[in-house]
Amino acid sequence: MSQPNGTDTAAVYVAMIADRHADPEPHLFSTADKAIEYARRIANEYALEPADVDESHQPDGWLYHATYSEDDSVWVLAKEIDDTEDES
Repeated sequence: MSQPNGTDTAAVYVAMIADRHADPEPHLFSTADKAIEYARRIANEYALEPADVDESHQPDGWLYHATYSEDDSVWVLAKEIDDTEDES
């Protein structure tokens, strides 16, 4: 299936949670805004103190990154996925 920009790929927005108390966990979203909103909510919800949330370091290519409560973090990346529809 071709996308509006003429390509045969689509984007998915991945919010990753890396918390010491659980396995790394990806969450998939259809829009960047939804993924970033979710990541911000998780950082604020999981932080021991509100002041623990640090959004100051935004690596290149990442849409969002925050650390909270020591070394725990959450981030959002955009990834393209291939279209699985057979064009023959």
